[in-house]
Amino acid sequence: MFYVNVHKWKRLIRRHRIHLVILTAVLMSAVYCTNCMVRKEPDKVWDLRGKVVQLAQSLQGLPYQYGGYDIEGFDCSGLVYYVYEAFGLKVPRTARKQAKMKGSVRLKQARPSDILAFKLKRRWHTAIYIGDNFFIHAPNAESYIRKERLNAFWKKRLKAVISVIKE
Repeated sequence: MFYVNVHKWKRLIRRHRIHLVILTAVLMSAVYCTNCMVRKEPDKVWDLRGKVVQLAQSLQGLPYQYGGYDIEGFDCSGLVYYVYEAFGLKVPRTARKQAKMKGSVRLKQARPSDILAFKLKRRWHTAIYIGDNFFIHAPNAESYIRKERLNAFWKKRLKAVISVIKE
């Protein structure tokens, strides 16, 4: 912080008869130079993938609600829709339409925040991949939003991995 002791400067001006204009110029250049200091590159503030995963994880424990897409309750596609919508990213509202989105990648290339689309009998189910073979989803009416391992059961039913966030 730049602190000026006014009385000290007045005495200095009187004692050394420094011209006020010169003193002002010196002070202004000192203030200017403090703004010209070499600074390091700022850290990446907007890690969108990380923010998507963080929001999805924060919703764990909320109830399942068929057709729900807000904090009162979610169905699987409502959860995906809500999380992406929170960051201004448009995704379709239904699991079937989410599964058919462009941007499909292989499971080996999946990154946190990608959408996982599963085919369960005759219906689609979507979830948000959070990394390390885990995902967040709203499984069914008897359950709640939770984290689950991408195990053999889910891998067998996995039909698409959709990367919404392009880098």
